[in-house]
Amino acid sequence: MTVEPNNESIMVCVHYGPHGQRLIQRGSRLSLLLGAPLTVLNVDSSRDFEYNADRERYLSAWEKLTKEAGGEFLIRKCLGRRTADVIAETARERGITQIVIGQSGRTLWEEITQGSFINDLIEQLGPIDLHIVAVQRYPDMLEETHEKGITAFLVKQGESYVLSEQEEGSETIKGIFFRELHTDFNNGLFKTVANGEPQYLRIIQGEWIKPH
Repeated sequence: MTVEPNNESIMVCVHYGPHGQRLIQRGSRLSLLLGAPLTVLNVDSSRDFEYNADRERYLSAWEKLTKEAGGEFLIRKCLGRRTADVIAETARERGITQIVIGQSGRTLWEEITQGSFINDLIEQLGPIDLHIVAVQRYPDMLEETHEKGITAFLVKQGESYVLSEQEEGSETIKGIFFRELHTDFNNGLFKTVANGEPQYLRIIQGEWIKPH
């Protein structure tokens, strides 16, 4: 019996923030399942003279995790190009067949997971499969990327809800707030219960905007 060669190749795209670890773990499981090589890509938009200690720690941890999974860790500069262009170019160069990207509240990652980016990337990728991993799918990993949860409230103010320590008004939502590690802002996840099911709301700088 002839065994068909496996032509699959996995690439995980990570950006500065606490969710890179889980994306690499997701990609490494997919790589192991398919018997496919693993590449982890960080698209760097910073200037050469900029230094961020937290970012360097993330990069070091991601590289270590990638190597432990038997993969290769890459950093590619934007150099004035769009993030989608860099991802697509790297994917073509390395013969990638499946890409894993994540959803987060950080400014650059919003560019990746919202608006026209996805359509633009899909058009450039052609037959390459794209996996978009939502933060809410990993409640069991909160302790690895967030501080200990505290009781909090989301208070309705205009079109959005603002994080608060006290209950105010009839439309207040009670829950538990998990703040992201390594941030000076109230960014994180707000756990509440809707219709008997846990729900995780993304909090960005102390605010949640309810989707229409």
